[in-house]
Amino acid sequence: MYDRAMRLRTIFGAIGLTAIVGATAGCTHKDETFQSTARVVRGFNAEVDENGKPIVVDVELEWDPCPGDQFQMVRGGPEFAACVQKYKRGELVQAEVKHYWDTRGFYRWDISKLGDCKHEVEEFAEGSYEKSQECADVVDYGKSVGFRCSRRPFKDLVATCPFLARH
Repeated sequence: MYDRAMRLRTIFGAIGLTAIVGATAGCTHKDETFQSTARVVRGFNAEVDENGKPIVVDVELEWDPCPGDQFQMVRGGPEFAACVQKYKRGELVQAEVKHYWDTRGFYRWDISKLGDCKHEVEEFAEGSYEKSQECADVVDYGKSVGFRCSRRPFKDLVATCPFLARH
């Protein structure tokens, strides 16, 4: 009896593993490129050379057309640093966004071009990050008693700004 149960578990386990491998082998994660508008919130030189020339710059952006609070911090090298100096706080700038599959098992996005400034997309770049949240009032008995924020992108957000999708 025990031997028969072990054989059945082995057979069903092999079938399950084959199904999983077959299903994931057919999955392809296609990179996409999107165009959007971002507002420059601030920019600062993270590193400068001995002459004061920026060699690493951080630019904080807000995704203006996207609902909720969608911020992106973009870190770039010397060429990017020299180029983005022309964009001032509050200015709306066209952004090219690369939406790609991360090796950790989810989609990510990064700026590949800000205005006419090319930005090198680095999968594990330190300093570049994004913060996405949508907030709504919490209402009890017809009165607002606070608010709740979620950092998970919802349908309305992804419909307007598809590059923010994680799945």
